[in-house]
Amino acid sequence: MIRFVVAASFSMLCIAAPAHAQDAIEPDRPDVTNGTHIVDIGLLQIEMGGVYTRAAAGQREFGSPFTARVGLSDSLEVRFATDGLLTESDGVMHATGFGNIQIGAKLRLWPDPGGAPAVSLLTAVTLPTASAAKGLGSGSTDYTLALLTGADVGRHGHIDVNYGIGDVGAGNGQPHFVQHLVAVSASAAASDNWNPYVEAFWFSREDAGGRAMTAFDAGAIYQLGARYALDGGLQFGISRNAPAFAAFGGVSLVVGEILGSRGAVGRQRQAQRRAARRAPRSSKSR
Repeated sequence: MIRFVVAASFSMLCIAAPAHAQDAIEPDRPDVTNGTHIVDIGLLQIEMGGVYTRAAAGQREFGSPFTARVGLSDSLEVRFATDGLLTESDGVMHATGFGNIQIGAKLRLWPDPGGAPAVSLLTAVTLPTASAAKGLGSGSTDYTLALLTGADVGRHGHIDVNYGIGDVGAGNGQPHFVQHLVAVSASAAASDNWNPYVEAFWFSREDAGGRAMTAFDAGAIYQLGARYALDGGLQFGISRNAPAFAAFGGVSLVVGEILGSRGAVGRQRQAQRRAARRAPRSSKSR
């Protein structure tokens, strides 16, 4: 059922109502919660970093997630993501390899011209490119769907809320299981550049026979102008089966216009040229 809903969501991506893009870069990293923001038309936004996790005593992991986002319309972006290079060690065994690949899209369902919370839909398919033999992946394709919403709080605060559901592979020939996600992230504009945040998130289970996992993290995003941002933070487990500790950091940047005249910048330049041609010529002095 979830696979059908994900496929149907892709077919709906061309019918969304238009919405206005934001002026400054708004990355979806580093927290679990995703914002409703859509990358501007024609722009390529890159988000990458590293995360070190100490799941338990003697168990350590490292990942280098990478995401590329491209705006196709005022309400639609497509994205390509990967876990990057993964390493895992339990003190006895050590595994290194390339992680899974994810293909997805974000669709803004409800624009917010009047200040009402915007709603977006994030749908993705995760391809099993990570080695199941090394324990870096399940070897199964995952299908996920998430509803995103957010609202400003006061003059400087903002809160984002996500609910997700996924059809997740258990590996070893086992059937898929349903996974639920609830994530809440609250941030505040401490200055023109600094945006600290705190987040709590809950997964119903991470494997077929597992229990619910709850964790929280805190960090900050530092914006270097409108097209660059740095981030970093720490995560701590709340439930017994959650990773005890994780540290992460990364960078996000808008690479530039990649759709030529069909992008936002190209269309703006075309409009300026048309306006210049229509402008009346000044009469010559006699």
